[in-house]
Amino acid sequence: MRDKKKIMTTENSNRMYESEEATEIIGAHCTLLVPYKGCTEGTVVGDYGNKIVVRLSNGKEIAAYLDEVIIY
Repeated sequence: MRDKKKIMTTENSNRMYESEEATEIIGAHCTLLVPYKGCTEGTVVGDYGNKIVVRLSNGKEIAAYLDEVIIY
């Protein structure tokens, strides 16, 4: 019997992004408490409740929990 592999599709990999909220923190500058590949400064570009999407100063976008960033 073959092992079934769970295949990541666009539909199930983007579930977090289905419930974006329009809030006042979008566009706010922020600092990661733990650097991501040496980068800590960024801008909030998405708000999904307990997670946000941060565009770092190096251009990379990452998802982070609200308690992992300081928002100005």
